[in-house]
Amino acid sequence: MSTIPMALPQKRYYRQRAHSNPIADHCFDYPRTPDDMDWCAYYPELVNKDQGSNPVVEFADIGCGYGGLLTTLSPLFPKTLMLGMEIRVKVSDYVMDRIAALRSQNPGQYQNIACLRSNAMKYLPNYFKKGQVSCLKAALLHFFS
Repeated sequence: MSTIPMALPQKRYYRQRAHSNPIADHCFDYPRTPDDMDWCAYYPELVNKDQGSNPVVEFADIGCGYGGLLTTLSPLFPKTLMLGMEIRVKVSDYVMDRIAALRSQNPGQYQNIACLRSNAMKYLPNYFKKGQVSCLKAALLHFFS
């Protein structure tokens, strides 16, 4: 039985305002400590606690937007777990749908990338241990405009 690959999502259905107030009280589920974070749901083929496989996220894209950097780097670093963090609801939904579609269209690929909706300004230390992330890209352009 063959399964039909998912179609890539279209950005026009995920449009949202350019900025979100990081100081506002959003409702986020976040781990108390990095050890409490369960990565199995984000990287189902690479992280399996039952088999003792527990790689850590090494690349973080803070304010990942529509996930272009994640999807570009994924084939270049297939063994490195990468996480995009985005505060905007519709944009993070788009990235999650895009990753699911890419995984469906390309079996065995794009398993090393994930996106979650969170406020990195408040909760970044709750996700990563000190020294865990070797490559960090943060969208800071709005601070300079």
